[in-house]
Amino acid sequence: MRLLIATALFLAVSACASKEEKKQAVSDQIKVSLDTVLVDTVDEFLYLQDQLYYSGLSNDKSYLINFNRQDFTAEKIDLDGLRLSEKVQFEKEGPNGVLNVVNYVSNFSLLSEGNILFWDYFLYKIFDQNGHLVKDLALDKIASEFLGVDEYYAGAIFQVENNLDRIIAFIYHWESGSRLILDFDLKDQTFEKIELPELEKLKDFNVNLLYEGTPAGSYGPSAKAISVNGQILISNTAFNEVLIFDLERDSLYTKSWNTHLLADKKSYVPPKEVERTSGQLKEIIKRNEEDVNYRSFFWDEKNERFFRFSERMHFGEELNGYGDYTSTGSDIFLSVFDKDLNLIAEAEISELDKLPLTYFTRDGGIWMFENINDELAFVIVKIQDI
Repeated sequence: MRLLIATALFLAVSACASKEEKKQAVSDQIKVSLDTVLVDTVDEFLYLQDQLYYSGLSNDKSYLINFNRQDFTAEKIDLDGLRLSEKVQFEKEGPNGVLNVVNYVSNFSLLSEGNILFWDYFLYKIFDQNGHLVKDLALDKIASEFLGVDEYYAGAIFQVENNLDRIIAFIYHWESGSRLILDFDLKDQTFEKIELPELEKLKDFNVNLLYEGTPAGSYGPSAKAISVNGQILISNTAFNEVLIFDLERDSLYTKSWNTHLLADKKSYVPPKEVERTSGQLKEIIKRNEEDVNYRSFFWDEKNERFFRFSERMHFGEELNGYGDYTSTGSDIFLSVFDKDLNLIAEAEISELDKLPLTYFTRDGGIWMFENINDELAFVIVKIQDI
C-alpha cells in the first residue's frame, strides 16, 4: 500500500433556516478528513474505463470485484491489503457464457453469498467466482410480458437475504417512463407487480426528444434503488425524498425533506419536447446539471447511518467531442441520516469538486474511486462524530 495524501480539514457551513422559509433545521457542521490510497496492481493493468461501475462488494466489504467488459475478466481487489489478488476469466458463450441474445452485458452485482449476478435483456444468471454458472433465474420466462420483451429494462435486481427464492426487480418502461417493482417467488415461479405512482411526478421534469418531428427517446431524471436492512430504497435525482418498500410488511411509504441547502426539489423545469437537431438539448442538459441533482443513498453499517451526496455542476463554454458543454467542477453536498432516515446533518464539502461514478462505505468512511495516472486509487472520506 502506498499512502499518497493525508489531509485534515474542517467544514463549517452556516445555513440557518427561518420559520418563514419552512425549511427543516439540521446540523450544518460536518468534520471530515481525506486520505488517498493507491492499489498495488502486481504489475497488471486494471480495467478502469468504466470507473468501477461494473463492480460489487463482498458482504463483509473485504474485497471488491471489478468486471472488465472488454476481455470478460473479473478483477478481485483485496481492500484490506489494497492489492489485486486475482483475475478470473469468464466465458462469453456456451454453458457458462455471460452474454445475452444481443451480445452485451450491462449489469453486474455481487450477491451476499459471494456469487455474481449478471443481468440484461433476456439474461438473469448467477455465476460463482470461478466463472461457472450456478443458476439461471429465468426471470424473462416467469414475467415474460415485462422481462421477456425489450420494452422494459431492469435497473436493479436484489436477492432477499433471508429468502433467496425471493427476487426484487426495479424496472423501467421506456415508452411511458413509468417505473414499477416485480416481486418474484422462484420456488413457485410466480411474481407480483407493484405499481409506483409516487414516481410519476418525475415525468414533469422529462423532455421528449424528436427527430424531424418523430419521437426519438427522452431525457430526464433518473431513479436508483438499493437494498438495505430488509428495505428497498428508491431515490431520484429530481426530488429530495426516498420511496421505501418494506419487504417484511410489503408496504410502500415516502420520506421527504426541504432544507436550506437543497430545498425539496429541482427548480429548473425543462420544456416538454425538443427537436434533437435544433441544438437546444445541450442547453437543457447544462441547465439541468447546474441545478441540484440528488444522488443515491448508501449505508454505513458500522455507524448505522445513511449518506447521500447531492451535486450542482459548473460548465465552461467549451464543448466536448459529443457536442455537450464540458464540466469545470461541481458543488458537492453531503447529507447524513440516522438508521430511520431522519436527517441529522447536511453541509457543502468544498474540498470535493466532483463525484465519481462509484463510491461506497467501508469501516465508517466513504471510499471514492479515483484514477491516478491509469492506476486504481481511492479517496477515503472519514466523517468525524456528528
